[in-house]
Amino acid sequence: MYLRPDKQYAASFMSDIDIHIKELEFLKNIILKHGTRTEIKKNSFFIQRGHFCHEIAYIVRGSFKFLRHDAKGAEHIMAFAFEKEIISSYLPSRKGCDALLDVKALEDSVVIQAPLETLRSFLQISVDGEIYVRAFVESLAFDFLKKIISLHCDTPEERYLQLQKRVPDILNRVNLKEIASYLRITPETLSRIRTRILNESRKNLD
Repeated sequence: MYLRPDKQYAASFMSDIDIHIKELEFLKNIILKHGTRTEIKKNSFFIQRGHFCHEIAYIVRGSFKFLRHDAKGAEHIMAFAFEKEIISSYLPSRKGCDALLDVKALEDSVVIQAPLETLRSFLQISVDGEIYVRAFVESLAFDFLKKIISLHCDTPEERYLQLQKRVPDILNRVNLKEIASYLRITPETLSRIRTRILNESRKNLD
C-alpha cells in the first residue's frame, strides 16, 4: 500500500505520534505512583534471560543494556536504555514465558520499579478511546524496527553519530567494546571512525 505524503496523511501521522507519547507518559506516571525506588549496582541484572520477568521500571538515573550471548559466549548488545526511559521484558511476561534477553546495569543506577501484575489493572483502563497497554509494546517494537532499518541503510559512522546525538556523554558511560557491539562492528573499526570524525572536526576549525 502506498501512502501519499499529503497534508491529510501528515496530520494523521503527527496525531499518531502525539497519542503514542501520551500513552508512554500515562505509563510512566503509573509506575512513578505505584512503584518503589530501587538502586541497582553496576553490572547487576534487572532481568536475566531464562527467568520470568515480574517487574517494569522507569530509569531515574543511570543506564542499562539489553544483551544476549551466542553459543560461543560472545556478548551481543541489542539496545541501550538511559534516563527517562522504561525497561522490562514486557512481551514475554504477557505471554507467560521467560525473558529472551538480559537487562544489565551499565553503571550504578536508580529506578522506580513496580510489579507488572499491579500495573496491568491500570493499563487496561481505556482513556480517550485508547488502550494504554499498547504503549510499552509499541515503544519496544518501534525501537527495534528503527535499529533494523538503520543497520541495513546507515553506515557504521552514521549509526555512531546517531547514538552520540542521543547520548552526548556516551563515551563517559559506556566503554568502546560495548558501543562497538551495539553497532555490530569491531572496537578497532569504531576507533578508526572516532579518529576520522575527530580529524574532520579539526579541519572544520582551521
